[in-house]
Amino acid sequence: MTELDRRLDSLLDGRREKKRFRSLKEYDTTPESGLADFSSNDYLSLTSSASLRKAYLSKLESTPSIFGSTGSRLLSGCTPSHSSLEKRFERFFNSPAALLFNSGWDANVSFFATVPQPNDWVIYDELVHASVHSGVRASRIPIERRLPFNHNDPAHLEKVLKRMQNTASTSKDTSTVFVALESLYSMDGDFSPLPTLLDILENYIPRRRLCVVLDEAHSTGVYGQQGRGITYALGEEGGFDAGDQRRRGKGRVDVRLMTFGKAVGCSGAVLLCSPTVRSFLINFARPLIFSTALPHSTIIALECVWDILQNEEGDQRRQSLMSLAEYIHNRLDQLLSRTPPNILHLPPDPILPFPQATDLPAKPGSPILGLLTPTPHALSAFLLEKGFIVRPVVPPTVPPGAERVRICLRAGMDEKMIDGLIAALTEWVHQQTTPVADLRAKL
Repeated sequence: MTELDRRLDSLLDGRREKKRFRSLKEYDTTPESGLADFSSNDYLSLTSSASLRKAYLSKLESTPSIFGSTGSRLLSGCTPSHSSLEKRFERFFNSPAALLFNSGWDANVSFFATVPQPNDWVIYDELVHASVHSGVRASRIPIERRLPFNHNDPAHLEKVLKRMQNTASTSKDTSTVFVALESLYSMDGDFSPLPTLLDILENYIPRRRLCVVLDEAHSTGVYGQQGRGITYALGEEGGFDAGDQRRRGKGRVDVRLMTFGKAVGCSGAVLLCSPTVRSFLINFARPLIFSTALPHSTIIALECVWDILQNEEGDQRRQSLMSLAEYIHNRLDQLLSRTPPNILHLPPDPILPFPQATDLPAKPGSPILGLLTPTPHALSAFLLEKGFIVRPVVPPTVPPGAERVRICLRAGMDEKMIDGLIAALTEWVHQQTTPVADLRAKL
């Protein structure tokens, strides 16, 4: 063993002792395996769509170039297919401009590492994705101008804004305040109370100095008309020039990140922004400049997916997912109402995120449930023995004390599968509580 391996192994031992060690695990999720997968982000089950497969293979047959993209977008990788897809996204999401990235991670890191300047501010929800944190750390913004606020907490956001105001020099300040949020958070499965947060921001920061960046990774394809996302459903898409004739809402969300690795069933991402931001990223975003562009096969797949998202099949899949979300939440509520919270519980029930929205329920169904437990690895192993793939999530992915197993739903799941999972969770709870009851009886 080399000195390097010894040093690294020592660091890994520390992670093992804290029960935070990670390793890659393979699961057979074919129907023959008998395992029910509750860990996948494939919310609309598009990866197993027969019609998508048929359309994709048909387009591959009729398309001359299907492999690679041959280079970065700045060299040979800016093809008519890439540009055409970006134009489609501009129209679909009602955005002034669109820029493809190889992943949501690349897009977030690119934006936050390059667009904010040294005299700007970044305010962010404490549970915003790790890619935002990495981007901000790579930026030139001083640490004291990076301000977190408590997760989905409008009152604490207001306190942070007041603190920022007291620190800012004068009313002539021309710095930009960037605000990083997510529409649907991937660990708790809760929605940002976006209208409330935007109202608060509007009260403290002039519109010309504000840039709200919303990560819609877990809502792309699922919410809003034909899966256009939360921002579109609220009419909050922004960044338009004065002469633009497209649909106009309040326009208080300046930048949106839509990713393709979850409900869309592919890979890659698109950043929806102003033409100026797009040009700036093309000139300064190193993950974009020095990465080979998305391959033609992925561009073709995305075109096929969007055909489905915009037709009846897409509507049916979204409706199926929402029905399942309502069903599992009702079943879980029954179980947790008689379960000690120190054994199993959900995160605190948030405020209604969209109380006055016209195109969204006041509290939409979420396909993500984070079941908090002090023994996530043991619970995950128990559920696997019962035939259910439910993965544990531990620090540093979540804060200490917020260990959990994460349940994800997919369109088309059988309710009997959910019933089986609830039965297994019930058995787990019984095993955890029975020894305590027996001890009390003996006393």
